[in-house]
Amino acid sequence: MNKCSKYLAVLIIGLSGFVTDAFAAEAKGLVVASRGTVIASGTADSRELKQGDEIFVEDQIMTGPKSFAVVQFLDGAKVTIKPDSELVIEDYVYNGNASDKATLSLVSGGLRVITGAMAKSNPENYKLKTPVALMGVRGTEFSVQLCGDEVCEQSIIE
Repeated sequence: MNKCSKYLAVLIIGLSGFVTDAFAAEAKGLVVASRGTVIASGTADSRELKQGDEIFVEDQIMTGPKSFAVVQFLDGAKVTIKPDSELVIEDYVYNGNASDKATLSLVSGGLRVITGAMAKSNPENYKLKTPVALMGVRGTEFSVQLCGDEVCEQSIIE
């Protein structure tokens, strides 16, 4: 093997690891609407979110004052993240079977959820965490608002 071939082999091997990492993250949802300042901090970067942008597991989505985002997940669920809020997508697996699961963590602020196929078929696997409570989803639509260290408003529509 000549010197040029050795360098090429090393380059290909090195790039293959990079390409595998780049494609490892699979989008779990899409921003279908947004207004104002909406930022997502993921495992590797921080980016401004606009309509059409993808959402991934471990994204921490933050909205500014007078800002909001609507995220539609793979199962059809729509989550509206209210102004001055922070939501973390901790886990999301949707294959249309019993292994489906989602864990969203509302760190601050509020949200409104219209559930999708997952919460209808596997409601026990669809969870919303807050600093003060872990909620299982039993309705088709609900909203939660945090005020400091407590849930100050919640509604469930069956």
